[in-house]
Amino acid sequence: MNENSELHQHKHPTTEAEFEEELDAVETKANNELQLYAVWGVITVVFNVVLFYLLYHTLHVEYQVANLIDWFFSVLFAFVVNKFFVFKHKTESLFKELTTFYGTRVATYLIEFVILWIGISLLGANGTITKVIGHGIAIAVNYVLSKLFVFKKKETPAGEPTSH
Repeated sequence: MNENSELHQHKHPTTEAEFEEELDAVETKANNELQLYAVWGVITVVFNVVLFYLLYHTLHVEYQVANLIDWFFSVLFAFVVNKFFVFKHKTESLFKELTTFYGTRVATYLIEFVILWIGISLLGANGTITKVIGHGIAIAVNYVLSKLFVFKKKETPAGEPTSH
């Protein structure tokens, strides 16, 4: 096989120092991605709350309708910032990626719904604290689902991750 072929483009570490350097680069990238996810997550939560407030209190939209509209646009906002600013993901099918993203958000919405029901209805816990716990769990699960199913990397023949 030709040394310049696609399979030989990546130089694998041959010394412990090279391995440590590559490992540090991977850890730095992962930490930066997680930090970006956290920052954009906070911005998305603020977007969510402000939009709900405007719909419900300012425009007097019925609260369940306001919540549904708010959820739809908040998930769309989260998709855009995750795709372009957090995971910096290139795609073959934007529609597939978007529907997968919404699908994962429905799943975590249901997780949060169940946590709220258990916390408030069954255990009689404080609603705000239960909401914070449920939302925190949903954010963590959203990150994992986005990483594994929505913005996943395909392996190249050389075993290197790449966007699809």
